Amino acid sequence: MRKVFFGFAVVQLVAVLAQFYLATFGAFETPQPAPGDPDAAISYHVTNGSLVIPLVSLLTTIAALAARAGGKLAGLSILPLVLAAVQLFVIFPLAELAGATDTATTTAGLAVMGFHALDGVAILAVAVVVVRRAGALVKGVPVAASTSAHTVA
Repeated sequence: MRKVFFGFAVVQLVAVLAQFYLATFGAFETPQPAPGDPDAAISYHVTNGSLVIPLVSLLTTIAALAARAGGKLAGLSILPLVLAAVQLFVIFPLAELAGATDTATTTAGLAVMGFHALDGVAILAVAVVVVRRAGALVKGVPVAASTSAHTVA
């Protein structure tokens, strides 16, 4: 079961890295995609962030619990789902309140979207930590030891 947990953790990290690629590609795509264009990179970014990452986070958490990885690691595994929910239900509505639309932004809207970017970086950091600790579990290293760079054998 630890290998299954590790596999889901790797899929979660790949989904997060794909999110950064899609966000960057969508942001610098010229000409900018028309609002509602289903083939635009930015729409794949939204689908990945609002559906794929939360779903994989949930599956990773279930695998962590089944592998008896510990409460802290299971909590870390569910964190991308929580952070994605923060983006959907807090950051995006705040951006709209600040005047950001599909075609125009305001300074306040850009500031809120900066928090969106920071939230994405937090999801990436969590995904890396989960993969690292899941890999340590597969190797048989205690999770506490996997967090230290210098472990004594």
